[in-house]
Amino acid sequence: MNKKMIALFIVVALFTGAIVGTTRGDTTAAVTIPDQANIRSGAGTTFSVIRVAHKGEKYEVVGSSKDTSGRTWYKIRVGASFGFVAGWLVTYAPATTSPVSPAVLKPTPAKVEPNVSAQSSSTRYAVVVEDGTSLRSGAGTVFARLTTMKSRTSLRILSESKDTSGKIWYKVDCSSLKIKQTSGYVASWVVKVQTVQVSGSNQATFTTASLLALWKPKLQFPTKTVDASDLRSGPSVIYDRLGVLPSGTSLLIIGYSMNEQKETWCRVTAAEKTGWVYAPLLSSWEKVPSSLITATVGKSLTSVAPSARLVTSPFVVGTDGSLAAKGKLIVGVATDGRQVYLELSSDTSSEDWIAMSEGTVVGGTGPGGAVCSLTGIELVSSNGWTGVTMHIDGDKSGLSIVRGHNPERIEVSLPRLVQSAQAGIAGVPTQQVSAVKVWASSAGFVSSIVVYLVGSGTGLKQSTSASTVQLVMTAPGSTASSKAVFLRGELLSGSEETFSAQGATFVPLVDVANAYGILLSWDAANQQTSLTLGDRQYVLKDGLHTLKIAQGNSHWSEEMAVAPRILSGLLYVPVATVAHVFGLEAIADALRVYLDPIISSITLAGTSVSTPGSVTITSACDLKVTKTADGDYCVIQLEGVSATTISGKQVLSAWATVSGKQRLNDTPPVVDLRLHALASTVDVQNAGTGTYVIALSSTVKGELEGKKIVLDPGHGCTSSTGSFDVGAVGPSGTKESSVNLSIALKVKALLEADGAHIVMTRSDDTSKDNPDLIRRAQIANSSGADLFLSIHQNATDAGPSIGGTEVTYWSDQSKVFAGLVQKHLVSALGRTDRGTHKTSLYLVSHIDTMPAVLVECAFISNSEEERLLREDSFQQKAAEGIADAIVEYLSK
Repeated sequence: MNKKMIALFIVVALFTGAIVGTTRGDTTAAVTIPDQANIRSGAGTTFSVIRVAHKGEKYEVVGSSKDTSGRTWYKIRVGASFGFVAGWLVTYAPATTSPVSPAVLKPTPAKVEPNVSAQSSSTRYAVVVEDGTSLRSGAGTVFARLTTMKSRTSLRILSESKDTSGKIWYKVDCSSLKIKQTSGYVASWVVKVQTVQVSGSNQATFTTASLLALWKPKLQFPTKTVDASDLRSGPSVIYDRLGVLPSGTSLLIIGYSMNEQKETWCRVTAAEKTGWVYAPLLSSWEKVPSSLITATVGKSLTSVAPSARLVTSPFVVGTDGSLAAKGKLIVGVATDGRQVYLELSSDTSSEDWIAMSEGTVVGGTGPGGAVCSLTGIELVSSNGWTGVTMHIDGDKSGLSIVRGHNPERIEVSLPRLVQSAQAGIAGVPTQQVSAVKVWASSAGFVSSIVVYLVGSGTGLKQSTSASTVQLVMTAPGSTASSKAVFLRGELLSGSEETFSAQGATFVPLVDVANAYGILLSWDAANQQTSLTLGDRQYVLKDGLHTLKIAQGNSHWSEEMAVAPRILSGLLYVPVATVAHVFGLEAIADALRVYLDPIISSITLAGTSVSTPGSVTITSACDLKVTKTADGDYCVIQLEGVSATTISGKQVLSAWATVSGKQRLNDTPPVVDLRLHALASTVDVQNAGTGTYVIALSSTVKGELEGKKIVLDPGHGCTSSTGSFDVGAVGPSGTKESSVNLSIALKVKALLEADGAHIVMTRSDDTSKDNPDLIRRAQIANSSGADLFLSIHQNATDAGPSIGGTEVTYWSDQSKVFAGLVQKHLVSALGRTDRGTHKTSLYLVSHIDTMPAVLVECAFISNSEEERLLREDSFQQKAAEGIADAIVEYLSK
């Protein structure tokens, strides 16, 4: 059976349906094995294989789950038992229903009108220019940070806003990012804007050049397989298998494709072979941006070169295929950064890809209008309410949401909506929803999605975003109240990610684990989750009030007032449990819950200023520590809550007093230690997680004695995508991370010779355990240091002759320090003075306990400056310039 016959079979299986009415002949959801697949005992590759399914076999689907990477697994019936099969290895057909005597119903429109955004004359995209750029929940740095983004991330601009100082922020569509929010805000000065003009017909047109401008993937991109992976001749399971790549195989990504089933595939080279691998089977890859997808998929060819011919797969050269014709619907896209291939809708030929050339133009919509894709439906419920999220990609013009009666239901319809082969329905039934059905028309489109309600009088709220349609059904007299949860001042879970039940606010345990950088272990056999924190292991189970704890050879249990719950495959835990396990205090208002670290003890040694003393502070987690000078006194500010009530200022000894402030709305709680000693004689040592020793010395020995500086050699760690980040690479192969470390070690030696205490964020250039950006900011903020300086080298694609030195900063307290570093570096190196710049790079914007700057000594992309950066003498000059700036700043 050729590729198109299989695709036609899938479409027929997916979209056989009818309008609402009395029914018979229901078919259950099923998966078909296109090639070969392992059936496992649980949802994940770590579970044992119970049998091997072969090509053409069909299995009944009884449910679905997600593994720890978020990938879908189908629970299937295997004889008298059950098993799990990976969603990307099968073709999925949802349950269908055939009609008998359909009942004619007159639906009543819902009170809330759907949001329909008007088309504009142009589409603008914000393109991130630096790794670590912040995406925030509102227009301003005072708003919570949702995530950080890598350079070249492209996001559609929805609108503009100004912060309190009049600076412009862009509201962007972030549905393509791996976060639960669908929109966010990015500062206008940290992105470049790509504008795509729209023709008079109000539809954008694209050429090869304008499509490539939307996204330039980083290729060749090194990665590894995380499981045994099929290497195929094209970007889908229906293409021929070229071989099997064992787990851990190293390979290079040389291209990407989003196919008709909305699956991402990577074109790779491995073991002297070139082929396609399903992206979720790789340790890291780039996500195809929504800007490229929306510019192509659902559109049509408005112009095509007369000699352009179709080929079987992207990047396959062929001259025997049929001639391409304009007007064809585009259903997929592929690129290697130099070429763009388009997948066209076709039912009769195995050749359906076309390479864009100078004569190819994409524009307008496909025949009959733009196509939207339903990729899944998910239900989340709690006491008194149910949320239904329909994941729909594409233009939602014409969206209709109406209520019907006898039976009670809500009908959602959208013109030209199709259902992805991987789409499923998870989370039914609930207390408010008895069933969800997807009905199809004879043309193969989804005619409606019907949510059947348990009873009458159910309340309804609705919202739409770029990628979802959400309904919230509430029982009469109840509300779906939920609160945003903040951990140590940073957003942990938004209000749309939490729920309230039994008087408690629940958060996903995985959000907490990610914030602390710990792993969760899922025991499928016992349906429970365990986590290790320090020397303790905690075990939590859905619906069980008992919290099991193990420490060494000791085991005990504690009772929780409210039990954890599993919803949509995630374990949710009460905030009170999170606070208890992680040593936090929880304070809530009407909209938010704040989790702040508890300072459990403050102890002193030494009785007078003439006797060197110390203060030891303990907490369950690291704290933000700020050291400042106040005349002959040193003030240490600790961000956290004291375990004992501090009323006013209390005298701890002849040389130390302590005072505390409780949290006030967004202002965090603090404990202030005021020491009768010069700041230059006070050193803050982080002796372990949550343990700080503030040591006093009676004498000052060097010009920088008593000063602490954090030096950060940029890059040199495992990135968020799983690959090792070496930073930029010069024309001759010089790695930025190696140069950064070499200069940092030279600066360290110079400053230590002058009496300073140096904290290095890394001292190794190859360890995968080196801290990432988030951990580096935590190291700095908890160090009690006087200064932070990150060392980098610049790079650009704008031209090989661009060079020079520049320094970036974020807070106003860092501006003077940045100017001094720039002055001394330019004097020492003699390169072009590119000045200082205020930017929201992750490190400098996340370190708020001291002045923080990031230096770009020279351009590693410039051949001449790359050669200089390899020379020891040039590195020494850079180190001396940085050290001189630090000495001048701290001596003032």
